[in-house]
Amino acid sequence: MNEKTEFQKQRSGAMLFGAVVYVGVVLASTTLFITFVLTAFPKDAYFTRFIMTIAGLLIGASMLAFPVALHTWAVGGTHRTVTTLLYYGEMGIVALNSIVSFASLLAKYSGYTMPEWVLLYEPFSIVAIVYTLAAWGTIFQLDPMAKSRERERQAEQLFNEKVSKKELEFLDSIEGEDTIVAAATAKVQEKYQRDYTRQPKHFGSGKKQAALVDQLFKSEAEQPKLGKSFREEE
Repeated sequence: MNEKTEFQKQRSGAMLFGAVVYVGVVLASTTLFITFVLTAFPKDAYFTRFIMTIAGLLIGASMLAFPVALHTWAVGGTHRTVTTLLYYGEMGIVALNSIVSFASLLAKYSGYTMPEWVLLYEPFSIVAIVYTLAAWGTIFQLDPMAKSRERERQAEQLFNEKVSKKELEFLDSIEGEDTIVAAATAKVQEKYQRDYTRQPKHFGSGKKQAALVDQLFKSEAEQPKLGKSFREEE
């Protein structure tokens, strides 16, 4: 028990030390890249320089986020495999951009002659921003929980489609015709029935008019339903 506790203490210390080293290296490469990128813009382009500084910081933050995602989020299957590949891909781009950034700044401030390949690559170093965007977009798309929610939405949509088809089939059936007739009759009665007992007396006896209305709806109720007549004819 004591040996295990001692191992855990040593492991925690090693992880903390490694995290400090990792953050320091990311900070150094990020600072180098931002300094290099800002040389492409005039000094009075304050807004553009501010935005590009934020973009450089986000690339550095991405390098910090990848290990966290691999330890807590992308823990298995295709999601973890793709996340790992994207992590090492971004690491390669950051390493290449650090070399190019240092060579460019060295040439600018000390007269160093840059290799030709560095000159050719310089305009494409900004691809790191697009890569970071595509990488994290892909990771979110491959999230197993997102796939599960997508399947649930597809199942709900398919269920609603099948219910709608069954409703149409029911309306075309004899039972559906009976239901439609009953609903229409109730709607007509509700819309056109009047309380004639409250009408002015000079139009006639209210009791007689109420009796006539009751007789009218009684006669309608005694008439055969449309769906029933269809079945008798068949």
